Amino acid sequence: MLDEFARYCALQRDQAPLANLLIYLKRKGGYVQLNQIWRELGPAGGGPFWNQTTLINKLDKLERLEVVTKELRILPSPRAEAKKKTNTFYRLSPTTLLYPYIFGMLKIYREEPDKYSSELVTKPLDHLCDLVGGSDSSETMVGRELEVAMELIREVFSVGGDEVKRMIHERMARKGMIRDRKRVPPADDHEKAAKTKRGRKKKKSDAVMVEPQL
Repeated sequence: MLDEFARYCALQRDQAPLANLLIYLKRKGGYVQLNQIWRELGPAGGGPFWNQTTLINKLDKLERLEVVTKELRILPSPRAEAKKKTNTFYRLSPTTLLYPYIFGMLKIYREEPDKYSSELVTKPLDHLCDLVGGSDSSETMVGRELEVAMELIREVFSVGGDEVKRMIHERMARKGMIRDRKRVPPADDHEKAAKTKRGRKKKKSDAVMVEPQL
């Protein structure tokens, strides 16, 4: 699949439209209706596609390459509930080899102290193929995505690996995705700790200050 995808990329005069389409679908996550894709990536949304036929042709080619998944749904017509209309939906396939590396086509930079933007790297599709081709086929997608995220965080915030892990851990804890595995002492441990504390206070109060002999 990767070789065929690389050959298809080599035919693109401008790599930006196809790269933007892949990034768009990755950001959306699930199925997106064709009309919405055209609305947001077409001229009305300031996107890279000026012709709907070109967009559909690229989506159909990506489906044949098994990069995207297509689904037809019969939905009620917005004009008349009694009528049914077939709508086309697309999503980036989570099983494709490209999936964990899509955001690798982006370069993040700082515009203002608290504002960040992103742009495509030079020849993004070639860069994507290089990322996939240079990966270890045995690595899991989740692990690779986390690795890419950590690389971006290190670059944006200019911090080390340990600091990146701490930032990710704190954010996940705030969102309730994980819990700190701090040991919660049982009731008898609380009582022992209280007795120890009282004993320390008593020793401190019984201490006698001795003046040094000159």
